[in-house]
Amino acid sequence: MSASDRLGRLENLLISVLRRLEVIEAVLKDLSGSGEAVSIAFKLVVSLSLPAATALRAAERVLSTVKSLGLADPIDRAVIEVLSSCDELTISEITRRVRVLRGSASRRVISSRVRKLMRRGVLVNLGSNSRPRITLRGCLRERGVEG
Repeated sequence: MSASDRLGRLENLLISVLRRLEVIEAVLKDLSGSGEAVSIAFKLVVSLSLPAATALRAAERVLSTVKSLGLADPIDRAVIEVLSSCDELTISEITRRVRVLRGSASRRVISSRVRKLMRRGVLVNLGSNSRPRITLRGCLRERGVEG
């Protein structure tokens, strides 16, 4: 590979990085009034290794869910934060991620909170009763699927 080829690849890579930064900048500008969303997004990026743009969308989901329900409990909120990435997770996976986010989590307590949030219509089980796969109901709405 010649020097000019490498220089061309480097230039293309820099253009790609600049485009990504512009997207992040635009999203941050939209969220400038919501310092809490940026704070939640930062926590998700650091603890769950989510890409920044994904974390910002997830933070918006967290805020809208918490606001609509008036949730104040930190464990319920942590479960919602973990599921805000729209992944379908088992109870054990949710527990592991809440543990990373909060520092501690009991599978029994997380299971109880997930059942409570399912009864309130916040979460939905896409698996079976014996092998639940939990996700946020709001994520299904965004995909155009109602669960």
